[in-house]
Amino acid sequence: MRRLLPPSLIAPILLSCGITANATAWTNVTATGTGYPPCDALIEAGLGHRVLSATDSRYAPRIESYWALNTRRYSYCIIQPHSADEVSTAVTTLLEVDGGAGDWHIAVRAGGHNLGSSNNIEQGVTIDLKYLNQTTYDAASNTASLGPGAKWQDVYAELHKHGVITTGGRDGDVGVGGFLLGGGSTYFMGQQGFGCDSVRNFEVVLANGVIVNANKNEHADLWRALKGGGFNFGIVTRYDMEAFPDKKIARGQRAMSANYTSRFVDAVVAFTDNQQKHDDEALVAILAHVEGEDILATIEVNIDGVENSTGFDKFSQIPQTSPFTQKVQSLYEAALESRLDGGSWALQTTLTFKNDKRVLNHAAEAHKRFAQSLQRDIGSKTFFSIIFFQPLPSYFAEISARKGGNMFAENLRDENAILWTAGVFVYTNQSDFAIASARMHEMVKELEVYSQATGTDNQLVYLNYAGFSQDPLGSYPAESVQHMKSVAERYDPEGKFQTRFPGGSKISRVQE
Repeated sequence: MRRLLPPSLIAPILLSCGITANATAWTNVTATGTGYPPCDALIEAGLGHRVLSATDSRYAPRIESYWALNTRRYSYCIIQPHSADEVSTAVTTLLEVDGGAGDWHIAVRAGGHNLGSSNNIEQGVTIDLKYLNQTTYDAASNTASLGPGAKWQDVYAELHKHGVITTGGRDGDVGVGGFLLGGGSTYFMGQQGFGCDSVRNFEVVLANGVIVNANKNEHADLWRALKGGGFNFGIVTRYDMEAFPDKKIARGQRAMSANYTSRFVDAVVAFTDNQQKHDDEALVAILAHVEGEDILATIEVNIDGVENSTGFDKFSQIPQTSPFTQKVQSLYEAALESRLDGGSWALQTTLTFKNDKRVLNHAAEAHKRFAQSLQRDIGSKTFFSIIFFQPLPSYFAEISARKGGNMFAENLRDENAILWTAGVFVYTNQSDFAIASARMHEMVKELEVYSQATGTDNQLVYLNYAGFSQDPLGSYPAESVQHMKSVAERYDPEGKFQTRFPGGSKISRVQE
């Protein structure tokens, strides 16, 4: 067996060869550059004070701040611009580093909550928008301006000072950027549509470094494409959003036995069919499996602060396993209490169904079997799994259209639908996570086959919840796919955001 030389012998050997090993020598070598061509190019471009390498004490904590373990990748370096101009310099500098630089690419991080490779990378550079996190409010235009690196809990807290709010995330730890580019599910969807529908203007850094504003009056094609089109056209450095009065909301939580799953599903279907009559209410219906136990739960919200509102009556009639709890509170307080813990190997995936109890009951049963099989495979205390049912009534498409349209809402126009989302969180190792992922994909395939066979499928794959192997952009209406392709060609004719920024769903991969 080959053994390494002990440290005590290394220095004498080097000296005998005429080599002096001292701290100063190594420091001087490091000072000449990182040795990574893209990182050195950023330093030469005057951004050295924004670059973190693995030897920087701030580097590792930033990696560890990603929500899921499977996104905690160690890039060559991290660049943290403080302005749109610095983002522009970083983009043009990185895209000009070619010949001899090896096989490396670029990722962009906003809040760090997304999964997959969209917001971090190992062989390459991560552009971290942490310091583009400002939130401001202009009363004259009633516009809230948000930086992509801000988290919703901080956005709400700042806007609360001005007595306003906007259509943002429910989990306070989620970042602004990815949420809005993928659509954005909020408590206000019954009246305001998806989060992206309230974006009045995007400030965007294009692949050539030019900074443009995209709104209904200038670059309107880009404005519309960014509403659900994901990371395909540029880096958004500011979101200007419509604001509305910050009223307290009534947020309740309910827990029920899984023995009442059929009644639970009936209540979800009824709520969805009647949400337009109760457009001040929002529902998240949850089926969870925790340490061998199946649990039903709801998050019930009235955005006008009305307690015990009637839209949730069918849920209140189901026997409860614990007393119903409800708080009347500001949105920023609710967001702080709604954060899902990270620190696990995480996978999520999604499908959309017609609002039909047959497919929802089948989905509930499929999740139960999934959890039981995974429990046999890796043990009951190594994971927890969850599925959500979220109402998508057809009138949501009308709200989006009134606000200029987005890329996916037309899929909902024909009839009421349900957004099904599944998540599995593994606490042990990648091997167990691989098993969980395989079981999850089997469940998705089963539900696709069942929904198609029963005519209860809807083609929408919602971008913000899509799994790594899914094709959300390809599920959009054909007109939207063509629009995104033409916008990408116009604003990024060399396809840099399709090739050099490989993470996430790419419009160039969608087959027409």
